[in-house]
Amino acid sequence: MFWENSHNKMAKQVKIKDIAKMAGVSAGTVDRILHNRGNVSPASRAAVERILAETGYRYNIHTSAVSLKKSYKVVIAIPTAIRGEYWGNIRNGIGHALEEYSDVTIECEYAYYDQFDIFSCRNSFARIPDMEPNAVIIGATFVSETRILCSWLDEKKIPYVFVDAVIEGTHPAATYSSDQHTCGRIVGRLLNLFTPKDAELAVFGSRRIGNERASNSMARMSGLTEYFHSLSYRRVIKESKISVQQPEESRKDILQFLQDNPAVKGIAVLNSRGYILADILSANAVRDIRIICFDLTENNRRCVQDGTLSAIICQRPELQGFYAIKAIIRTLLYNIREKDVHHLMPADIIIKENLPMYREIYAE
Repeated sequence: MFWENSHNKMAKQVKIKDIAKMAGVSAGTVDRILHNRGNVSPASRAAVERILAETGYRYNIHTSAVSLKKSYKVVIAIPTAIRGEYWGNIRNGIGHALEEYSDVTIECEYAYYDQFDIFSCRNSFARIPDMEPNAVIIGATFVSETRILCSWLDEKKIPYVFVDAVIEGTHPAATYSSDQHTCGRIVGRLLNLFTPKDAELAVFGSRRIGNERASNSMARMSGLTEYFHSLSYRRVIKESKISVQQPEESRKDILQFLQDNPAVKGIAVLNSRGYILADILSANAVRDIRIICFDLTENNRRCVQDGTLSAIICQRPELQGFYAIKAIIRTLLYNIREKDVHHLMPADIIIKENLPMYREIYAE
């Protein structure tokens, strides 16, 4: 039998007028504090917040949204979301949040772009003003394009939330991403543990149209380099790139790279496309190279399962998408700004042995 304690019971029964009476203020004052609208004296705010804490009062987001009878347009500006891939998982999280807060009328419109093409991003972001959003969720790949968009949003006082990356010099309402610099250090440590000390290592990024490296890749590379510089001994690290858009070109380039660098026994892929290298090496019977990459996508999961990928770093993209919508709702409905704007997502290290523990994530 479930016994409800008196604190929870009070939290459910208390109303705004009750809070006002206990705090010695008007109901309008309580309403302004709950909605963060200002024009409240410090003494009144302190009195109300004390009563809110004592009663365990929780503002009901669903009831409030229904009473407001207002709809919002949220533009989702992210790379093309393919089912089973990283951005598809972020979209899944957004969808789950919209179901959870279905009493809030939100129209989502996607402004997709090719994450390997800076001109695609530029064109997609340029269309957003015509979409007349009330808020924007941004998956930032290219730094300068994102800053231009954020500058316009700041000017128009349109709130925006980042997922996956954080761009300096912007003013988001909230951000949800892993610490990419630390992720780079983690990859460096894993490579160092997985390979002989006299072996050479390689780092692969993505070849992009526009010749600008992705913001996350730069931060990860910085962390990886910092880790190896901290060692008391030297590891030789080579750099190369793969073309996601031209797989046959990638196959030739990778095989040529390995032929030219036979001492390479460990490879870090700074994005979610580690499976491309894993499949190419497996098809050519190359078994002695350890590969580490990012994100629990369907293809990466397959390669971890069959042992062609040694480890992946999972950044919980579903949670990023879910929390982003939640932050947007708090901002639009109540003008509540996050006390801590930047929220760090966990960076899980997934290997073959613990892969089954993440079945609920990759089964989405």
